[in-house]
Amino acid sequence: MNNYVIKKKNKNKKIGKFNYEEEGYLFKPNIKSNNLIKISNLSLMDKEMTIPILKKKLDKSFRKLASIILSVLNDEDTTSGDCIMALDEISKEKAIIRNKYKEYLEKQEQEKYLKRIKVLEQEVKEKIVAIRLLEETKEEELEKGRGR
Repeated sequence: MNNYVIKKKNKNKKIGKFNYEEEGYLFKPNIKSNNLIKISNLSLMDKEMTIPILKKKLDKSFRKLASIILSVLNDEDTTSGDCIMALDEISKEKAIIRNKYKEYLEKQEQEKYLKRIKVLEQEVKEKIVAIRLLEETKEEELEKGRGR
């Protein structure tokens, strides 16, 4: 693994842009230190170096998605509209994994994340079915109450 050090020799703090023929994984690093150079964008050319960054990013987004899904599943006042919005978030995350990270992650790693998301998706779909059944039983009870 190659290590790179950037030393500050002047007060300008600007680094020239390097032009490469091939595109790398572009991301914005989250460095919060006052005495370091501020980096707005970073492009990694080595695909092996991107894997740990992507895994960390995917784990973070999966935790966010799971918290959204769990709040929808555990809330008793959840409507089918809330569940559909959660399904939209799931499909968005799946599309990102399949399209954006396809060339950086191995097939096995992609499948691992997609399986985890599929479990959440199945739970939301079951919640939608349960909500619709509950709505139908409430409507039947209202109709029975109106009859003679």
